[in-house]
Amino acid sequence: MDKTFQIRFEVSRSDNRKSKIQNLKWLALCAMLFALCSAAGAQSVTPSLNQRDCKVGDVSVAEYERQSPDRQVAFVEAYRQRHAAAWKLALEALRAAHGDPPFQVIGRLKTAVSIQEKISRKKYRCFSQLTDIAGTRLIIPNYAALPLVTQHIETQFVVREKEDLIKEARPTRYRAIHYLVLVEDRPVEVQVHTYRGTLWAEASHRLVYKGPFADHQPLISYLERLSDVIFLLDSGLPGQIPEVPETLPPGAKETLKRTVTGIKDVSVRNLADLHRQIQTVMLTEDFFALDEFEHGPVARVGR
Repeated sequence: MDKTFQIRFEVSRSDNRKSKIQNLKWLALCAMLFALCSAAGAQSVTPSLNQRDCKVGDVSVAEYERQSPDRQVAFVEAYRQRHAAAWKLALEALRAAHGDPPFQVIGRLKTAVSIQEKISRKKYRCFSQLTDIAGTRLIIPNYAALPLVTQHIETQFVVREKEDLIKEARPTRYRAIHYLVLVEDRPVEVQVHTYRGTLWAEASHRLVYKGPFADHQPLISYLERLSDVIFLLDSGLPGQIPEVPETLPPGAKETLKRTVTGIKDVSVRNLADLHRQIQTVMLTEDFFALDEFEHGPVARVGR
């Protein structure tokens, strides 16, 4: 073979190998650049956690917290008032069906201060997570009335959630039925309680969940025993209400003695008097909320 041709052939083959290697390098570089650009583009359009959690038209808490204190107050009050019409319609519907004794319907719009406190305490990301701004409570004489009132609520309203804490009571012994219904696309909470259950929950709310006795085990244990007896009485079964221990702190003891007197009087007292008493309390205090009893203190066994 001609040596000149052989040299040229070897050089050409070497050049082809170099060209292929260069082409592979360019392809690898282009693939890497494409991946980087894609990642950068995806990152630029990926919403933040707050934006992902909040639907269109909702307000993120992060945006709210960037406002000045005066603007925060004004926003919360305006947001609160957006629920007023739905709240009134829910009250009217409940009162039309169950507005006369032995039933009672009461309600409240959550105060602006309570809204701000709960948003902070629960670490919500969106205002729509706060579903109890509009609150109503239907108070019934005993559990025999449950089929009637639950059927009405479930046919009258668009029910988004239902939690039956009578069938499945929490360790705290809080017993009620809670509905989250939609009225004009606004969430309204509907609580169903007995008279005895309302008095018990108000006392627990005042002493333990909003009061100074969250770690007082004898008090918590007594409240649990009292709730179990109330469950029997509201079910039409016999039960003996336990006496308030004299060893409890004076403030708690006085509150519980008034509560126990009210619970005992439910069977013999004119329900109109109870209506007035409960309504007076609700005009000055906020509703107790379900989340206060979800993971609240319970009596520790063996102590």
